[in-house]
Amino acid sequence: MTDLSRRHLIQTAAGIAALASATPALTQSASAQGMGRGGAIRARFALDPTLLYVNAANLCPTFLTAIAAEKAESAALQANPSQEYRRKYNDQLVAIKTRFAKNINTVPDAIALTRNCSESSGNITRGVPLKAGDEVIIGHENHPSNTNWWKRREQTEGIVVKVATPADEPKNAQEVMDSYISLAGPRTKVLALSHQTNLGGIIAPVNEIGRFCRSKNIWFHVDAAQTLGWKKIDVAAIGCDSMSGSTHKWMMCPIGGGLLYVRPERIAELNPLMLSVDYYHTGANDAVNGQAFEFLGQRPDAMLAGLLAALDERDALGGDEGIERIARANAAMMRRKLSDKGIKVIGTGEPGLWGTVLAADIKGLPDRAKDLYAGKKLAGSMTRIGGKPLMRISPHVYNTSDELDQVANLVTMA
Repeated sequence: MTDLSRRHLIQTAAGIAALASATPALTQSASAQGMGRGGAIRARFALDPTLLYVNAANLCPTFLTAIAAEKAESAALQANPSQEYRRKYNDQLVAIKTRFAKNINTVPDAIALTRNCSESSGNITRGVPLKAGDEVIIGHENHPSNTNWWKRREQTEGIVVKVATPADEPKNAQEVMDSYISLAGPRTKVLALSHQTNLGGIIAPVNEIGRFCRSKNIWFHVDAAQTLGWKKIDVAAIGCDSMSGSTHKWMMCPIGGGLLYVRPERIAELNPLMLSVDYYHTGANDAVNGQAFEFLGQRPDAMLAGLLAALDERDALGGDEGIERIARANAAMMRRKLSDKGIKVIGTGEPGLWGTVLAADIKGLPDRAKDLYAGKKLAGSMTRIGGKPLMRISPHVYNTSDELDQVANLVTMA
C-alpha cells in the first residue's frame, strides 16, 4: 500500500471516528443507509455481510488493510526468507512495543509480544517461583490458561490454590473485591484474576485489588484477554505485577499475537515459559527486560505488518478511548434491546461492573444457539452461569444498530 493510500484510508476512518466518539450508534446506522447493512466501520472488515457476528470475546475479525498488509508481507518473505531480509522485523517489533507501551502506560522494555494470551499467562502461572504451602488466589471464572497450571502446581508442588467466588450478579465493586481479598493470608503469594470474565462479563475492580496486593507484597496478575482492545488500561494505575492479553480478540489485529506485561523490577524473578532462539533480539544479551519471554523460535513474521496496519486503523477510530466509547455504547444498546424483548441479561450493565460481554437467558439453549447459526447465521457463543446455559453475546465496534436489532429479534422468535 502506498503512503498516499494509507494516509487517505486513515483520514477517512478518522472522520468516521470523530462522529462515532459522540454518537456511535447513530454513526453506524446513518452510514449503513448509504453503504448497506455493514455500515462505515463494518466496511473496514472482511465480515460476510450475511453474518450476524457478536462473538468478539472469542475471536475478532481484523481490518481489510491488515489482511492485505500481512498477505503482501507473507509473499515478500517467501520470496526472500534470508536472515538479512528478516532483520527488519526487529525494528517492527520495537515499533509495536512502543505503541503498546503507550497504550497501557508503561515502557517498551516491560512488554513481550507472544503468540496468544494463553502463552502470556503461561509465563506467569508456570514462572512465578513458589514452594509448598504458598497460597494462590484465583477467580472461579478465570480462563483455563489462568487456572489449570495453578492447579497442576498444587498437585505437583504442594502449593495451595484458593478460589474466589464473586456473586453472579454482585451489587457493587466492593463485593467483588471482598470475595478475593477475604481469602488472603500471610502465606498468600499470588492473586490471579480475569479483568473481565469471559462467562458472565463481570469487571473486577483491579485498581483497588492492585493496591491491596502491593501492600501485602502479593504478586498480582491480571488476565486482560477480555478488556485489552476495547477498554483503556493503565498498568501503572492498576499496580499489577503482570498482565496478559490477546491482540486477536478485542484489539482486532491478525491472528497469532499476544501481549505480556511484567513490571520491570520483577522480570528477573520469573522463569520464562520457553527458552529457544530470540530472532527479534534488539538489546544487550544480558539485559533483563520483556525479551526474556520472547525466546520462542521461528514466528509468523508477516503478522507484524498486519499488526501495525491494524494499530493504524485503531488510531483512526479514536484509539483506545474512542473505541471504548463505541464498544460500550454498542454493548449497552444490545443489553437494552434484549431487555426490551423480555430477555434476562446477567447484571445491571453498570459500567464499573459490566462491559462488553453479555450473558443472556435464551429459551431452548444450547440447541437454540446451534439452530440460530445454522438457519440465520447468528454467531454468538455458549456460556454457563450457576450451571444454567446462557448465550454469550459480545458485540464490538463493527456491529450496527440494525444488526443488534436483528439479534434481539432472532433470539426471541419461537
